Amino acid sequence: MSNRKKPMSRLLSLCIILFSFYSSYGQNSKSIEISLVGRHDLHGNYVSNFAGRAYDDTQKIRGVSYGINTHFRKKINKSYAISIGLGYYRLKIDKIKGSMPFGIPGVRTARSINYDDGMTNLGYATTNYFYNNLAATISLDKSFQINNSFSINVSPELIAYKTISQNYELYNEKHWKTKNNKPIEFGVNMNLGILKEYKTFYIRPSIIVPIYQTIKGDIVFYEDPKMEISKWFSGIGLSLKLGKYF
Repeated sequence: MSNRKKPMSRLLSLCIILFSFYSSYGQNSKSIEISLVGRHDLHGNYVSNFAGRAYDDTQKIRGVSYGINTHFRKKINKSYAISIGLGYYRLKIDKIKGSMPFGIPGVRTARSINYDDGMTNLGYATTNYFYNNLAATISLDKSFQINNSFSINVSPELIAYKTISQNYELYNEKHWKTKNNKPIEFGVNMNLGILKEYKTFYIRPSIIVPIYQTIKGDIVFYEDPKMEISKWFSGIGLSLKLGKYF
């Protein structure tokens, strides 16, 4: 072989190797995920006032929420991937704890609510309620390779929630459904889990560590919708993501 042909042969061989590497990597670089989420949160420890009455309500609200999302995931390189998603999230309040007014001993386990019964509109309260939300997510995940198919996976995520309807339990399992507009709410989470890959699909179970969350005031409690009820590191959750490469 002439000296001129040797460089061309080497270049061709290098191109074949690079193309093979790109093709094999590209086969598993994009995926669609279904994510199931369940979590427990202390949503707020705050003060509000109902209808301008003579005392304020100091209360803690907590609950178990759940959701389902669809994500598009794209690998940036062997260790990093970015995801965007859209889904449903039911943010629920099922535990209410508040002090009694004027220093009276005892604990309140319900919140006064502005329910219109067409007559008195007085004396109504709710012990649990929930918000139906659209949830938009963007996340970045880092994989620490253990072997060819198993990794430790760390994934911070930013979630925006848009409430589309609300549901309040009043008494005797009677529910009041509303569609009051609320500003967009936000949360920041850290997911700590594993990534187990197979030929065409993978699973990503993880523990959800809520870092920050802010929800807005609710007009049925005479709260300003611009009011922010914020929390740091007050919750725990679980997530299971099932992904299919394409």
